[in-house]
Amino acid sequence: MKILIRGGRILDPSQNLDLVGDLLIENGKISAIGKNLNVPYAQVFEAKGFVVCPSFVDIHVHLRDPGQTYKEDLESGSKCAVAGGFTTILCMPNTKPAIDSPEVAEYVIRKSKQIGLCQVLPAGAITKGRLGKELTDFYALKMAGCPALTDDGAPLMDSRLMEMALKLARQLDLLIMNHCEDDKLSKGHINEGYVSSLLGIAYRSPSAEDILVARDCILSYYTKGRMHIQHLSSKLSLDIVRYFKEKGAPVSCEVNPYHLLFDERELLKSGANAKVNPPLRREEDRQALLEGLKDGTIDCIATDHAPHAKKEKTSLESAMPGMIGLQTALPMSLELVREGVITLEKMVYLLSLNPAKLLGVERGIKVGKPANLVVFDPEREWVLNEKTNLSKSQNTPLWGRVLKGKVLMTLWEGKIVYNS
Repeated sequence: MKILIRGGRILDPSQNLDLVGDLLIENGKISAIGKNLNVPYAQVFEAKGFVVCPSFVDIHVHLRDPGQTYKEDLESGSKCAVAGGFTTILCMPNTKPAIDSPEVAEYVIRKSKQIGLCQVLPAGAITKGRLGKELTDFYALKMAGCPALTDDGAPLMDSRLMEMALKLARQLDLLIMNHCEDDKLSKGHINEGYVSSLLGIAYRSPSAEDILVARDCILSYYTKGRMHIQHLSSKLSLDIVRYFKEKGAPVSCEVNPYHLLFDERELLKSGANAKVNPPLRREEDRQALLEGLKDGTIDCIATDHAPHAKKEKTSLESAMPGMIGLQTALPMSLELVREGVITLEKMVYLLSLNPAKLLGVERGIKVGKPANLVVFDPEREWVLNEKTNLSKSQNTPLWGRVLKGKVLMTLWEGKIVYNS
């Protein structure tokens, strides 16, 4: 089948491609790019006023499958992904059982292929059971299809084990990722600051993040192992990453949309739905992260899509941390474009090209290459509610709010996997 996307703004900043024209897809691949393409018998999608760019890659997603499928599963999570423009997602290993063996990794890949909506890559655990005691079989996990390893949600506190992990990962070309919060300093619920003082709630100090970020950057510097800092949120942590990048350490980092658009005061509006780890920080930290986007210190935007049931999001003290985010990443990122923080081209780097590079996944709009594309209307307004939400969960401060920027169509290897 031939698919002709006609009259859209075709954007791929990796090759300075920015033109209003047509894009033809045949047999799963891009076969032509140009103006006024005349293609008989093609399925035509009118894209005038819309953006056509490489589909997005999310390097940090929780799908809860296996073990907690009442929150999310591979099918519902994949539906959320393609509705948000993502065709590759890296799912975290904090499942039950953990993705600490080839068998569990192969289950994720096999089931996601059966669903057939997008590429789901499993992140393997660094340590067995994510207990921080004994390294997993890195080679076996890589052979099973894991491009990265992390004990996400359970920071690896043992510095010796982290050093060993980075050395071994370097030999195997694996990406090591860490949730950087010293668990001896992060016993509270929200950021240490104005809101914690106002509400009298136990806090999580930014120093918990800063200390572990510094350690991991130092170990990456000495071992030359690739270290990726997950959901960076602190001003000082950003400065640390910037310093070690300048020193030549193979360090990368991600930031979540909610750390870019919300500060700790959002807790006063949204309560438990705004509880995340690491927590929403001060406005000073948020502004620093925006600067980190501008100067290139931050490598990618990752959703940390973390679905929870309503019963798990009641009070700030008892609530599980996390927000859903796959369907809202585009409108949240476009808000940064409208505010002049980043350009549309930079947004495509942060949501697609850079995370793809970190995972070794191909992205780009080139003739002869697989058609992994998203078409979106940057001006379309919509509301996340019971009708539009494709997740099993609803935990987000954006529930019921008007969002601006909507995915219209997502293609994975030339197949239309989402069409609004």
